[in-house]
Amino acid sequence: MQAYKRAIFHVKVLIFTGEILNEKLWVDVLDAGCDGIILKSGELLTRGDVASVMDGKRLVFNQPILEKIVNRFRWMVGNQIVRQEAFINYEIDEYDERFLRHLALGYTKEQITNLRGMPFGVKSLEKRQNELVAKLFPHGNGGMGINATRLVVRAIELRILDIDNLLPDDE
Repeated sequence: MQAYKRAIFHVKVLIFTGEILNEKLWVDVLDAGCDGIILKSGELLTRGDVASVMDGKRLVFNQPILEKIVNRFRWMVGNQIVRQEAFINYEIDEYDERFLRHLALGYTKEQITNLRGMPFGVKSLEKRQNELVAKLFPHGNGGMGINATRLVVRAIELRILDIDNLLPDDE
């Protein structure tokens, strides 16, 4: 659609769809270059929506889709705030986050020490792991030992790690 729109630059595309739950479709049509999406959910296409697109406004949405977008935005911001608070409350620094993230990805301590910008040896990482256990389990774990897997699960529970963004650093 984008190549076609570039060839005929005056064409405006406003999607009018009944696919109320198909968010992948919404992303696909936006990626393809449409100018907006109007969901058929009781609120019909308005003259103002069409005028906005024709006047060059991009990302024109009606109320039902705007509500979904705003709710998702609020949820994402709320998660970011909780994550930032966890970093502060548990005194997590950049190296702690990187260490936990790579443990979650299945890296060994030896592999983590070889990451660019990770200035720790295996013994230092073991010490750091023990410090993280003390921070994240201030009251212990009910008498049970805490291994790297349990530590990573706790970091995910506290939202120190974002399970949807577990990516390794460049090596």
